[in-house]
Amino acid sequence: MKSIKNIYQTACLTGLLAIGTSSCTDWLTIYPQDRVVEENFWEDKNDLEGVRYGAYRQMAQTVSKLAVWGDLRSDSYMINSVDHQDQKNRDMYIEIVNGMPDSSMSIFDWGGVYTTINYCNKVLQHGEEVLERDKQFTSGEWTQMRAEMVALRALNYFYLIRTFKDVPYTTKVINKDSEVESFPLTNQLVVLDSIILDCERVKGKARNRFTNKRDSKGMITNCAIYAMLADMYLWRASLHQGRHEKNAQDVIVIDGEEVRYTIDDDYRSAAENADLSLKALAQQNAEEIASSGISASALETFDYGLGADGIMPNCDMIKNNFEGVTQATVPWLEAYSSIFGEGGNSRESIFELQYSLSDNLKNEIVNSLYGFSNGTHLMVNKDAIENLYSGGIGSLTDDNSGAWDSRLWICCQNKLTTGNESSSAQAQSGYYCMKYQMPYSERFLNMDGSSTSREIKSIRYLSTEYNNWIVYRMTDVMLIKAEALACMGSGSTNLKSVKAICNAIHRRSYCNYRKAEKVPNSSATSEGTIGNTSASTKKAKNGVTFPESIVYVMNERQVEFLGEGKRWFDLVRLAERYSFNRNDPADPREGAQEGEEGTKIPNGQTGMTAMVEQFLASGSQQNYATTLTNRFKNRYGLYSPIYYMEVKASNGAIEQNPVWNKSKYEQ
Repeated sequence: MKSIKNIYQTACLTGLLAIGTSSCTDWLTIYPQDRVVEENFWEDKNDLEGVRYGAYRQMAQTVSKLAVWGDLRSDSYMINSVDHQDQKNRDMYIEIVNGMPDSSMSIFDWGGVYTTINYCNKVLQHGEEVLERDKQFTSGEWTQMRAEMVALRALNYFYLIRTFKDVPYTTKVINKDSEVESFPLTNQLVVLDSIILDCERVKGKARNRFTNKRDSKGMITNCAIYAMLADMYLWRASLHQGRHEKNAQDVIVIDGEEVRYTIDDDYRSAAENADLSLKALAQQNAEEIASSGISASALETFDYGLGADGIMPNCDMIKNNFEGVTQATVPWLEAYSSIFGEGGNSRESIFELQYSLSDNLKNEIVNSLYGFSNGTHLMVNKDAIENLYSGGIGSLTDDNSGAWDSRLWICCQNKLTTGNESSSAQAQSGYYCMKYQMPYSERFLNMDGSSTSREIKSIRYLSTEYNNWIVYRMTDVMLIKAEALACMGSGSTNLKSVKAICNAIHRRSYCNYRKAEKVPNSSATSEGTIGNTSASTKKAKNGVTFPESIVYVMNERQVEFLGEGKRWFDLVRLAERYSFNRNDPADPREGAQEGEEGTKIPNGQTGMTAMVEQFLASGSQQNYATTLTNRFKNRYGLYSPIYYMEVKASNGAIEQNPVWNKSKYEQ
């Protein structure tokens, strides 16, 4: 990315206003040093692009929070038992993993995210005047840039409402302290309606690709906007389903007109936008290959029957090389190496935040949370991974068939014996997410198939501080569609498609290291014997049982995206979806208002309890599950506390999450 010059400092106030962060640092690093007044700054396209690049850079600097918000409270992790030099963060992570976040924790300071939003607002505010002044800046370029900034702003608000539920919402630019206002909380669904409408208005108007691949993957393109819309529609349908009867109509005002839609309309929109995203991605990849100086990828791709069976076109996934693998050889994971190694930005990437030494921008959270060293905070919760497979992990090889989900070599690694380890690393026990570790000498990660230990070979235990952070990739969008189809009803066609999509993703990673045979992958709808993730369901004490197809998708998402900041968000969405229960008390905020049909809005306790009992109440997580069910009395327990300084500085405009209504400073 282009380097951005520092300009001036402004006093800290609140994070919302893109002025205050955890320390008083430059918050708008755009002006050349010889400019004093902002009105003299917006002269040409270069000025506008400087702020635009600054927005992406700023979002990249917030990943340490986005990752924690979206993942750490889930069932996927345990705290590494090895003593840690970063004790302050370790103590904080212990409380979060144990389900006890606190509003005094700086990780919940949302200031950096609002700074990104303010960058976007600045571009959107000044774009038209730059278009008038700079005759070299075309209206077509502005249309594409505007679509980028609208979508990037929407994405940041989407992170906020998934984390905190109700948040302050503004499209107003904040330039200096005198413009500070106390913005009240806006209901989560109101914000979601707004950002969906924003993205609908700009979809198809962004660029399909940029001149270089890094920008095509590191900046908002059409396929990214469609992916965002698929995700947002899935969330909106789930939130409404947990508040109303399934067949209820909802209303949104568009340009002064009321537009009615059903919950299934939103699920259908999620599926349709998922298809559009993959179509745009396929076009992007084709253009990349066809452009001058860019050769076709040597990696083989395959759709595992989804296109031929008419289930989901444009989903050619990178194949792993398992053909001819026996106990005497090693399978190579081309897909994982391409997606997470080799600098990232694979053909399956839709949008990922970029890090590099040349930009002096590090992704420190990846090395801090995941990996295998004394500096790693998290271990993988083996009990949760065991629950994904019928009979557990060990059952996949006990019959000597050699059947194995190769993702577990990377996501749940427990025997690390290569010569590159330090002596301290050799002494560690437990299971670790190795997804972000870089290949050592070969092009691909390779694995020792000579025993059931599934050892990783040729891997460095070195810093991964320049790994990109993937926001959306191909299989994410595929599983968004699968989840939407599963939610639309029990029709045989939908359920067949749900299983086929999950099966295709699983088949890509299936490995039989004892037999030199290919995976039975000619058709996505043929079952095969490949040890798919289990879809066993549990009946919660409150009587809720999740549909088998939903559990199937959730389990596939857990192993596919482990360590990618998605699991807790997935569990929140699930809990919200199955929360409608007329017998529950009213929502402490939304329930005070009458629904369209005069019914109260239930408080979400039903879905939250069922989610905890289905996914968290087993093995090492049992105490955590008990804590959650005792502490969570409504849906607000699914969301994070608001940083106490924001509440304090808002003059009463911002109310604390009612479940986390006290910080340790107030008790």
